[in-house]
Amino acid sequence: MRDTRGKKILVVCLQGIGNTFLTLYALEKFMEERSVRLSIVVSNNGSHELALSQLPIDRLYIWDESKSAARNIFHLGRGLLRERFDEAYLAYPSGGREGMIGLFARACEKKVVVDGAGGPRLFMRFYKTRIVKRIKTHDINTNFLLLGVPNNGYLRSGKTVIEGVRKGFGWYGKRFLYENNLSGKFIVAVHPGAKGYGKRWDTEKFIKLCKTLNERFGCRFVVVGGNDELALKQTVANGIGENALLLNTASIFQTASVLQRCNLFIGNDSAPMHMSAILGVPVIALWGYTDFNRTAPYGPGNIIIRKAYDCSPCYSFTGRFKDDCRHGLRCIKDLSLEEVLPVAAGYIEVLLSKNGKAASEDMKSLRIGGVERIYELEHACVVVDLKG
Repeated sequence: MRDTRGKKILVVCLQGIGNTFLTLYALEKFMEERSVRLSIVVSNNGSHELALSQLPIDRLYIWDESKSAARNIFHLGRGLLRERFDEAYLAYPSGGREGMIGLFARACEKKVVVDGAGGPRLFMRFYKTRIVKRIKTHDINTNFLLLGVPNNGYLRSGKTVIEGVRKGFGWYGKRFLYENNLSGKFIVAVHPGAKGYGKRWDTEKFIKLCKTLNERFGCRFVVVGGNDELALKQTVANGIGENALLLNTASIFQTASVLQRCNLFIGNDSAPMHMSAILGVPVIALWGYTDFNRTAPYGPGNIIIRKAYDCSPCYSFTGRFKDDCRHGLRCIKDLSLEEVLPVAAGYIEVLLSKNGKAASEDMKSLRIGGVERIYELEHACVVVDLKG
């Protein structure tokens, strides 16, 4: 492996905030092992706040989502042409706009991950160092591969995120628990939202699940999500009743400081899900069409519940999160309360009895009906496949 100590590195990451979390996780480990001067290109969808707070950055380049692609490419390209880098990386997953921005980077070597088919022609022509993605590999591990960070399926990182939240915003979470009399309670963070309805479990099912878990375990619930999900959060909090609190924060870090003090997260495939997993909070993720091999909550102690349909995972219909699946999004819509409840309740029983996280063997021992298979992914996240 070539020594990159002291080199100028550029990373282009223009995906959603959940993908940015996964990229920063890998970059943190990369910078622990190597002394580099890092510049990064991110979106102003909240990713820029994450990058600035979690990593020592020489230069931050921002893609402005309120402006056209042409204006962003012109503005960022002009800035990048003034610099010279030793290496430039297109964080995985990468698409057309990452590829275009990367073309303007004056770098001795440009690196990109491509799928087995080879990737877009843009990548094949201009990016000479092309790393082939491994099958059934998590995006974090793919970016470890891109950055040259060795791992054996799971590599614990996230220290910068965890400590950054604790030191900078720990007071917020502590005060929230104190003011709402949550200290000493079993607290479940609930996120009923996600980017695109194809990822969202039914709202009424969420409400009934939480009310039943409260009856069995005396849980208290904190309903989280973005400001654009306020109406949805209010519906769920009101539906659960007096045992639920609505969390509205001014920043993603205030949300993280509350999540950090929760005993469990239940939600969809979303940024709060990834945030919880990286903060070390056990996650139950209700899964739809997305590729769980790539984007499941990273690490041991997390589980996903999904319908094992032959058509899932599937990205063939989802251009810009369109919800026009020819099967009517059955992967998320057919996920019933009767199937999810025993898995969630069994997982909470394991958490309470072990005072820790559950593994696949713990879940198998519960003998839950309707389950086709229970197994672990490469990073030890547990998958509960329900019969399709």
